[in-house]
Amino acid sequence: MNENTINVFGLELMEPGSFITDILLAIATYTFYSKFKKDKSNTFYSYFFLFMGLSFFFSAFGHLLYHYTGKPLQIFGWIFSALSIYFIEQAVLKEIKSDNLRKRLNFATNLQFLLFIIAVVFFQHFIVVTINLVVGIMGLVVPILGIQAFNQNSKKNILIISGFLFSALPGFLYRQELDFIGLNGKELSHLILIFCFYIIYLGINTQPEREKIKEKVINRM
Repeated sequence: MNENTINVFGLELMEPGSFITDILLAIATYTFYSKFKKDKSNTFYSYFFLFMGLSFFFSAFGHLLYHYTGKPLQIFGWIFSALSIYFIEQAVLKEIKSDNLRKRLNFATNLQFLLFIIAVVFFQHFIVVTINLVVGIMGLVVPILGIQAFNQNSKKNILIISGFLFSALPGFLYRQELDFIGLNGKELSHLILIFCFYIIYLGINTQPEREKIKEKVINRM
């Protein structure tokens, strides 16, 4: 029996540690979603957390029941992760003032999602998910937020960017052969990702200074 496989009531369950940490990630991201779901100004950001949570949920059972379900359950999780990336792309695109540039980038993000669906069904490999994430986050989201942070001195954008940049560490640990206080590289990366998502949540939840001043004025009236 593989050391990452356990037998429970005759069922061969794979990677139980990854299942637990994936479920913790799903709970964390759904909690962040619940904080924003009634805030219409952050609808796209809330969908980012919602679909990321669904991605981790399906991935958890996709790993645990892989002996019985094979790839299909994991692919559902991968598609939800792509939806998550799509919605955070939409969140940053709506901040672009140029209508022409926004329309061009919106077309590009729709095309990116369509190509992802085709590629993930054809190749059925996690590398497709990785490429989609790098293109979406590092190729679009971080640069746009970075330009806005530079022009507007935005603490909100800096926190969101920091959360995504820190997530590169879990991405590195994911495939490493580690044993840290009983956690392997994949399990450790999942726990660090919770912290990364929390930083992103804090960033989204940070009001621009001009909005805080406006609220103070309204409250004094």
